[in-house]
Amino acid sequence: MPYSYNAPYGFTLFSLGGTENYATPNTVYLQDSIGLGSTTSGTALHPIQTEKPIIVGNNTAYDENGNPTPWTGKNIKTVYAYFDNDSANPTGYTYPNRIDIIGNIGNVSPGAIFQNVLRNAAIGGASFLGNPITQQFAQPAISTAFKTTKLDGIDDARSENMGQPYSMMPFTRIPDIANYPSKYKDFRSFKGYTFSVDNMRLDGASAASRGVANLDAKGSIISTAYAAASAIPGGAYQVFNIESIYGWGNHGEPNALHRDFTARSHVATRWKAEIGTDANGKPSKGKWLPTKNPLEMLAEFRGDKINVIDYSQRILSQAYRWKAPLFPGAEKWNKFVAATDLTKDFIKFYFTGPKLQNGMSEEIDDIIVFRATIDSFNDTHSPSWSAVNMIGRADPNYTYTGYSREVNISFTVLATNRDEMKPIYRKLNALASYTAPEYGIGTIAMKSPWMRMTIGDLLVQQPVLINSLAYTFTDGDTTWEINIEDDPTMMQAPHKITVSLGLNVITDYLPEKNGKMYTLAKQFNSNAVPKEGGDNWLSDFGTTAMQDELLRQQALDQQDKKTVLEQRDALNRTKAAANAGLTVPE
Repeated sequence: MPYSYNAPYGFTLFSLGGTENYATPNTVYLQDSIGLGSTTSGTALHPIQTEKPIIVGNNTAYDENGNPTPWTGKNIKTVYAYFDNDSANPTGYTYPNRIDIIGNIGNVSPGAIFQNVLRNAAIGGASFLGNPITQQFAQPAISTAFKTTKLDGIDDARSENMGQPYSMMPFTRIPDIANYPSKYKDFRSFKGYTFSVDNMRLDGASAASRGVANLDAKGSIISTAYAAASAIPGGAYQVFNIESIYGWGNHGEPNALHRDFTARSHVATRWKAEIGTDANGKPSKGKWLPTKNPLEMLAEFRGDKINVIDYSQRILSQAYRWKAPLFPGAEKWNKFVAATDLTKDFIKFYFTGPKLQNGMSEEIDDIIVFRATIDSFNDTHSPSWSAVNMIGRADPNYTYTGYSREVNISFTVLATNRDEMKPIYRKLNALASYTAPEYGIGTIAMKSPWMRMTIGDLLVQQPVLINSLAYTFTDGDTTWEINIEDDPTMMQAPHKITVSLGLNVITDYLPEKNGKMYTLAKQFNSNAVPKEGGDNWLSDFGTTAMQDELLRQQALDQQDKKTVLEQRDALNRTKAAANAGLTVPE
């Protein structure tokens, strides 16, 4: 075996000089490199087609256009270069089922769109009516019934195999991805050998239709935008990616200025001393304001946008505001361009003051946001039972005496940029302060602290009490900011902090049998009660006697308010008519 060359997919191409089992001189074979072995003379050993030579004889190969070309003088690397030419001449050489593995076609097979829709509907119906075992027999049969006779415009008798469930983009299109003019490359967006309506993706289209059905305008808009982005050649990932959507950061930007590690960016803040009162009438000594340094204002922040969100008091819809408003003081204009100030995390994860209840859109309170790098999350429900010994029974009876619930969370906070250090430690300090009481003026009474927690859609703005909080500032792989240059705005502190948090969960709704123990809803009324509908997984929970009575009481209260308003309006009309000398008919 004078020469071998590694080819893709775990195979090796061999040039064998007519020895041992390979008797034909100068014949090139496809040899499986994962241990199947060579057992038959003149074969291309492959799990699908074990008796097919890769090239028979030594006189013919195919160029990139599928035209025969003399083999004389070609080496093994030349054979590998021609290995992907099946698209131009699918019956020319190699083994005929290669297209099943790399010829792809994405989430639909090639051919007429209407035919694909019928095929997929038939397969879906078979899955609905049958079980996973019977579906395995139904899928190939249905795919054969709806097969196409052409693959990318070329006659192809192998289309019955296009029902294969696992496929990927053709390797011949890798240059298209590499040369596509976008920062993020999405291999899913390049399907088949040409871009056409027949092979585009429509990811998000179904979610958009469900959003319309649920009257969820926000969900419909985002899903529609995702579907539109997935349909273009570059794919959705160039728009919906971890940097632009989830604020992951642009740490490896090759064109950024890396010569000064002490440089700050436009998210930096400055302290402005002020003597007076704040918006709540409390004494104010000063506040942090955006930097006015021109060099900092023009410097890109390339770190984690979640980490740089500072602790402050604001409305809940601004929880993920990662930088100062673009136009300070111009509130209406800021709302119009608010998207430039907001980011989001993979899942929602933040703590707030008690005022920020679901359904309260304009309340202002503390907001503490951390990146959801959650190490552990445990939710423990603990009923209490009391044993009662009875005469004549050795084993006790049990009386239900109470219920409690505790959540334990461990998460890691990691600074990836110097500008993140101050916001991170301000948030850690704010969270720790919720374990201490609040003192009033002129009294020794202590006001107990409580807060609200959101973690994904499991618990959304639910009341919690902190029963334990521990920060691990240093472990085996922790580094410190030593502030070697003695920057007056920087502190000596660890870059990594592990937070262990124990919470007693109260919830806005009564914990009871068949009640709501989790949120799992997206819309709420003014009483923080989740609205029933398709975006509420627990719409049919909470219909207990207690909940029914509460709902009935709420309906009566609303009716009473409506009656009072109607009576007030009638009285006002009577007074107005009397002042005008008119008689109001009863």
